[in-house]
Amino acid sequence: MVKFKGSQRPRKGSSVTTSKGVQLNRSLTDRRKASKQGRAAAKAEYLSTLPKERIKRILYRLHPKRVMAFWFSREGALMALKLTGIGIIVCFFLVIGLFAYFRKDLPKIRDISGDKVGGSISYYDRTNTNLLWQDYSAIKRTPVPGNQISPYLRAATVAIEDKEFYTEGAFNVRGIARAMFKNLTGTGGGNLQGGSTLTQQLVKLNNQWTADRTITRKVKELILAVELEKEYSKSDILTGYLNITPYGGIQYGAEAAAQDYFHIPAKDLSLAQATMLAAIPQAPSYY
Repeated sequence: MVKFKGSQRPRKGSSVTTSKGVQLNRSLTDRRKASKQGRAAAKAEYLSTLPKERIKRILYRLHPKRVMAFWFSREGALMALKLTGIGIIVCFFLVIGLFAYFRKDLPKIRDISGDKVGGSISYYDRTNTNLLWQDYSAIKRTPVPGNQISPYLRAATVAIEDKEFYTEGAFNVRGIARAMFKNLTGTGGGNLQGGSTLTQQLVKLNNQWTADRTITRKVKELILAVELEKEYSKSDILTGYLNITPYGGIQYGAEAAAQDYFHIPAKDLSLAQATMLAAIPQAPSYY
């Protein structure tokens, strides 16, 4: 308990002084006022040390040592927190605005079968085992369920195209940043780097965006990839990709490639055969 001497007992005012000379505020409001006055006095004292001319004052403040001293002071830390908070809020609303702007013209992700790309029509005899004729126009593609594709091909495709497919989200920030750096610095070996996940590649192939490499298309691709991850499982996305990706020439999808290259269904591919096929989508026309 604080004890006061006769002349030092509380009276009207913003503060009181104890017997030991310690000044106490009468209320929280008085404390804030005193703190504000203290900061104002400190600021006035600091301004009195600055040069009177405006240009010299700016140069004085911009001296590296004084700038570093400010940012490592209490006031600098508070300013950094304020700027960080404002930046987070601005980025949040910017992302929301960009999403709304680009999403309004995009299709709904309802089907990942790749029907926009096209496919083949196969005709069998009455036993449904002997292929009589196959009708296709420029694209040879026969979609099959996931359990009709060799697990070797599934594993090899993930290992080559997107090692973090099962653990990452719809897109890989590090992959995109790495691709941007290589494209800007020209260290990508002369080829444009995409940094796309398997989910993004499926979106691109399903919407026939392979020839469009604009930033606008990339943003749309990211939006649809996020929605695709919400609608389908990783296994379904991988199956969709394997049913639509090009394997050179007119062969699209694992089943068509397996039949044409090895004359066997995709489910019967060996490890060596699956490894060879998994490498082709990296550069279909070249390989």
